[in-house]
Amino acid sequence: MTELLQSRSVLAQKPSLQILPKSRPIRKEVGSNFVLTCRPNGLDTKLISNLEWRDKNGRRIEATNQASPIYVQKLSTDSGAMLIFPGLTEQQAGTYSCHANFANTEPLSASIEVSTFVDVNFVDAPENQYPVAGTNSIIKCKVNGNPYPTIDWYKGDQAIGENTPKYFRREDGLYITNVTEQDDGIYKCSAVVPSTGVYKIRNIKVEVLVAPKITPMEPVSVIEGETATIKCSASGKPPPTYTWIKTDQRNDLSKTDRFDVKKLTGELIMNRVEFGDDGFYKCKAENPGGRDETTVKINVLVKPQIYELLNVTESVYNQTRIVCKVKGRPVPKVTFRKLSNPEPYRVGIQETDTRIVLEQETFEDKGEAYGTLIISNLSRNDDGLYQCIAENPTGAAYKNGHVTVWFKPTFNRTKNLPPVWSWDGRPGNLSCLPEAIPNATIVWRWNQVEISEENFANGKLQRNVFQVIGRSPQSFLIVRPYNQPSLFTKYECIARNALGEASIKVELKQGFVPGTINQARAQSITATTIKFSIVPPSNYDGLPIRSFSVQYKPERVLSWDTAAMHTWSNGAPYILENLSPEVTYHFRFAARNDVGLGPWTNAETITMPQRSKPAEPRILLPTSLERSSNGDEVISPYSNHFELRWNVPADNGEPIDYYDIKHCTMENINGEYREKECTENMPQSVQYTTYQLDYLLPDTVYRVELRAHNAMGYSTPAQLYVRTARGVGPVIPAGTPMMSSTMIIGIVVGAILLILIMVDMTCFLVNRTGLIALCCDRSKKKADDEESKLGSYKAAPAHPNSLNLPQPIKLTGTPTEEKEPLKPEEKPTSVEYDGRQVYTKTGEIIGKNSAV
Repeated sequence: MTELLQSRSVLAQKPSLQILPKSRPIRKEVGSNFVLTCRPNGLDTKLISNLEWRDKNGRRIEATNQASPIYVQKLSTDSGAMLIFPGLTEQQAGTYSCHANFANTEPLSASIEVSTFVDVNFVDAPENQYPVAGTNSIIKCKVNGNPYPTIDWYKGDQAIGENTPKYFRREDGLYITNVTEQDDGIYKCSAVVPSTGVYKIRNIKVEVLVAPKITPMEPVSVIEGETATIKCSASGKPPPTYTWIKTDQRNDLSKTDRFDVKKLTGELIMNRVEFGDDGFYKCKAENPGGRDETTVKINVLVKPQIYELLNVTESVYNQTRIVCKVKGRPVPKVTFRKLSNPEPYRVGIQETDTRIVLEQETFEDKGEAYGTLIISNLSRNDDGLYQCIAENPTGAAYKNGHVTVWFKPTFNRTKNLPPVWSWDGRPGNLSCLPEAIPNATIVWRWNQVEISEENFANGKLQRNVFQVIGRSPQSFLIVRPYNQPSLFTKYECIARNALGEASIKVELKQGFVPGTINQARAQSITATTIKFSIVPPSNYDGLPIRSFSVQYKPERVLSWDTAAMHTWSNGAPYILENLSPEVTYHFRFAARNDVGLGPWTNAETITMPQRSKPAEPRILLPTSLERSSNGDEVISPYSNHFELRWNVPADNGEPIDYYDIKHCTMENINGEYREKECTENMPQSVQYTTYQLDYLLPDTVYRVELRAHNAMGYSTPAQLYVRTARGVGPVIPAGTPMMSSTMIIGIVVGAILLILIMVDMTCFLVNRTGLIALCCDRSKKKADDEESKLGSYKAAPAHPNSLNLPQPIKLTGTPTEEKEPLKPEEKPTSVEYDGRQVYTKTGEIIGKNSAV
């Protein structure tokens, strides 16, 4: 039944051809590939015959000719055929038809219109374009399309209207008048085809080029022989590149020796500048926007050179000229100065010395100059080195010349020569040292007889007595007197040159030992030392005394042969040490010079005193320390310490074993100082004679007391009042130990225990709970048990003396020191010395550092 209905439906359907795709009309882009398919519509394909495609002119299109612009290809599945367009062109637009026969008798056909369009295409629209500032330029955007698109322009997001004065739309782009750097930016060229709905945008980056503009250049000066850099600067966008050319040679300097051109920075580097490099140079700056050039004059400067400066010689009272010839570019200025004077002479007559004139002469064409220093009425002071100074902007040149001033011999510097001494046949050396230019010739005379070879030969003089060493510019006469009294006299030295002569007399004297000493007496005496005062021999005109000697022996020693001897230099402190106390000594003295020791002179006999306490030390103060207005105090430069220094005093027969130092804080009450607080005595080793008092208070007066100690006792104290400077108080010394980690842990643990105890006590007081409450309950229970055993008996308190408790000890002295009390039978003893006798005393309390 179903098959019958289908067959009836087919027989009822009208035969036709169908062209796919069904959309009408068919619009395709030029150059695209597409296919039109023709097939029977609902018919038995076996009844279709002669199926073909015809072009727009009705001509049959050949099948399977792929070399044709279009061709037909049969379908393998049914009786249809495809019309293939391998690359559509505008000429192929038109109506194409499909034809066939049904049942060999009925013709069938179908047609379709094919239309073409050209897509929007940016033919000439570079994405980066570079107009030049100051010109009229076009931003290219040439567009192709069919139908032709509508073109719109934007700068950034701002549309550019058609009537904008600066912009004009053209077919090939956007025309800009008088381009400036403000025209930089991103431009949008948009193409719209309303009929096809095509919309395309081309972003064009516009960067305005600025032609180079060179900054004007001033003439440049370079120095011969050095390296110079000349900078050419130009504005422009993008930054320009540079070229340097020397105008008279027209060659690129980057390709020559000694020159280097920095193309990106515009620097011209001239190595080892030569004299011929002087001239005009051209700098060119170029970039894609254009070029600029400028010409600059380069002046080659030449450092000053002194090519002639001659030494001159002239006699005193005459005139001399010293000429200095120089060259350079620009022509140097010439001056002079005497090396002993830092100030140069100025051109013309000198204000400080009208005898001296400086003249200058310049030769511009030669680049030379002459400087002439004229000195009239020459004196000896004009002799010396003179410096010629040539200066120009490149620097200075220096050269020294000498002015020699001739003068006749003179003995002004050696006219007070001391006599020459001779003894025991020793030769005497007599010197003759004249001053003269030119050098003088020297002769010697003795008793008006010239000491010469001629007089040696004729027997007037003994050759073995006289010997002359040197005749110019100085001379020495050696005289061997051999105890001949006539040779101890004055000798004449005569110096001669072309300008005159001068003479001087030198005396040869016979030397003797010093005479007896006038006086030698004791100035001060201790138990072991004596300081003497010695008066040298009177009216003594011989050789100077070099030293004094003393011989000393105990009274029990009879002969001086075994006596001890000590020598002092002349002028030194005459102190004799290491003598024995309570011993009587004999002394004798003598003076010594280069000849020998003079005769001995007996001095007084001295008995040494007994051993005693040391002498009082002398406190030494630097001269830099200031003193108070009344002179009683010294001002310490420090606010918290003071360094005490002293000399070692005489020990008076017993060695000093230590020094004792203490200091007291003083307060001023009604103009008088009173002790406020004192430190303990501080022993100091005898190895040191300095002690630093530390931890002092600022702006405070201290009395410092220093005593020396030996086996006999203390010396009298040396005292000094010191006021500390204003400032901060004493600083805790760096060596003070800090808390250790163990101590810190202990403190923390103790704090925790204290907190626990406080909490437990709170619990006990509030609720009678905790450890304290527990202990109280137990103790109460135990007490009740004991009371039940003992009844109501209460023991009386024991007397303190009946208990075995330690008795309090009474302390004496300072709080930090315990002293053992003296036993009844013991008494303190002290030893004193009054300068003649030692005394022993008992019953007095002696300080802890006293000898007992």
